[in-house]
Parts: sequence; C-alpha cells; structure tokens
Amino acid sequence: MRFRKANNEKVYINAIRDTFMVSKEKEEYIKNKLPYEILKRIYSNSRISLRQFGKELGISYHVVKSVLEKLEKEYAIKYTLELDEVALGFVPGKIVLVKFSERPSIEIIKGELANDPYVQNAYLTEGDFDLLLHVVGLTQKEFGAWQWKFRLRFSKQGATLYVADISRLIIGFLPLKNEVIEKSPVLSKSEKQILMLLNNNSRMKLVEIAKKLKVKDLDRILYIIRKLKSMGIIKKFSALTQNPDKRLFYVYTVYVNPIEEHGRFVGEFLNSISNNQEVGIVNEYNLILTAQGFFDSLYICVFKDGEALAKRGPDLLKNIWSKENPLIKKAIITGIIVGEWPFHLEEIKI
Repeated sequence: MRFRKANNEKVYINAIRDTFMVSKEKEEYIKNKLPYEILKRIYSNSRISLRQFGKELGISYHVVKSVLEKLEKEYAIKYTLELDEVALGFVPGKIVLVKFSERPSIEIIKGELANDPYVQNAYLTEGDFDLLLHVVGLTQKEFGAWQWKFRLRFSKQGATLYVADISRLIIGFLPLKNEVIEKSPVLSKSEKQILMLLNNNSRMKLVEIAKKLKVKDLDRILYIIRKLKSMGIIKKFSALTQNPDKRLFYVYTVYVNPIEEHGRFVGEFLNSISNNQEVGIVNEYNLILTAQGFFDSLYICVFKDGEALAKRGPDLLKNIWSKENPLIKKAIITGIIVGEWPFHLEEIKI
C-alpha cells in the first residue's frame, strides 16, 4: 500500500506547519515515513498513547495526532482486538470454502449469512470457489448440524463445502464478532461487556468504558482488561484498514504431499515475499494460516496489479514448493458480506 500522494503530502505537511516550523529533514520524515510508522505501531498495539507515539518517534504529540486523524479517515481504520477463540472457550475456528453449481444472488447470500452469529467473516469470491467463510463458536457436533442446514438453505444452488480447521496463524488475524463473545462459557457478564466494547474500539479510554457501563471503578476495569490479556483471550490490541489503496484482493489455499524439506520450503517462500517488500507499502500477504482438512494453508493477499500477483502470488509458492506437488485453489475476493477486512500493516518477521 503506497501512501496516496495526490493530497496527502499537503495534508500532512500543512498540518505540521500550522503547529510548528520544522526542518526540511524532519518535514521529509513526516511526509514519507511517519504515516507508515504510525500505522505499523497501531497494528501492534492500538492502545499506545499519542504522547508515547511522539516520544518513540521524536515527534510532537500534536503532529502525531494530526497525522493519525488523517490516516484514520483515509484508510477507514477499524480499531479492534485479535482474540483467541480457544481461550474464549471454543474449539479452533474453521475456514469454509463454498462452491455453487449455480451461484445465488448477493442479496440471497446476505439474507442467509448476515445474522448468523457463528459466521465471523464472509467474503465473496470468483474463481475455484464462490464464498470464503470464517466460522467460530460451534463444537464439532454443532458444526455438523450447521453445515447440513447451510447446504439445505442453498440446495437449489448446489452448495459444496470444503472445510479446514485453523491450526496456527502465521501472519495477521481474522477478527471476531461480539455475538461470539456473548456466547463465551468462560467469561462473566462484566468481562464480556468490557471485551465487546474494546472489540468495537480497542483505543477506547477507561473513562469512556466506565461511562458506557455506568460504573465509576476504573481500577476494576483495568484489572479486567489485564485479566483478559493474561488469560490469552486478548492476543493483541490492534487496528485493521478497511480501505487499502491496493485493490486486487486475492485468496488461495494450498494442499501438499509433504516431504522432509517442507520447513525449508516455507522459510524460502517467506523470505521471498519479504525481500520483495518495499519500505512504506503494506505487506501484500495480510493473512497466512495453517490448517487441517481440505487444505494445509491459506493466504489472503492485497496486490497492486496483475503483475505483482504474477510475481508474488501462488505461482511463486508453486515454484518453490514444486517437489511437494502443491494443489492450489485460488480466487479473487470481490466483496464482503459479514465482518471486517483483515488488511493491515505488519512487517514479516522471519
């Protein structure tokens, strides 16, 4: 994601000049690097204070505040939480790929999925499958009933489901809805309330939480937040962009015939996509996870264009993993039905 240059340079610099006179060197830093540094930090810890931002970056609070406000609007930043569904009391989430023999209208799909509390994220796709669903909150037995009901609802369209259990997130995360937090068997009412508020806005201040809950004990709220973190329920206070300027959204899954060298292939692939990243653009690979079931791994990417896709998409992986005869299913993501986009700024950490 290159930062939009048409108006942003003036926006950022004018905001600074309105407050302070700055050196040309600092002006260049604010224009070219500060937005990236801010976005990277709020992805890793969205609750960091603006004054702490400024202290770490050597920039005044007012400058950081001005730039962040512009970024929030421009990239439609959603402050949220990375949550652990297992720590919440559920089995690991599932990825469900759906292929229709006759694709239903978007309105029909929305009508069936919009109010399903177990579908956390649902993306429309075009390619080897028509829908990508992220399902959380069901036991194996309950999921059996859920998928049967899903197939009945779409029996006229001939829905075929391909299912895999999420094993591990390597890069990124898929956000959860508040409906699944409400169903958690391990949390008290007050813990659920605070967690849902933070899930809607992970930068919400303690005084704002207290006002929403109509309580006065800020220490109690802070204690609960720290407890949720120590329990592993909150993995990260984070932020996702809902408006990336790269517009080619792509997803693919991989199933391999594994050999002993698999770990080396994975490392080589991660190094390849990492070494091709330029400073100041979003990591093209926004989500990488491993799974058990129909596929071994899933990748959600955002590419600038077809050329970038050809260079660093599934063909790159297929070449590196050629000895394992990878079976790849791929599709362009064309829209969102439920949940949030999982797009972010994160450096790949090899």
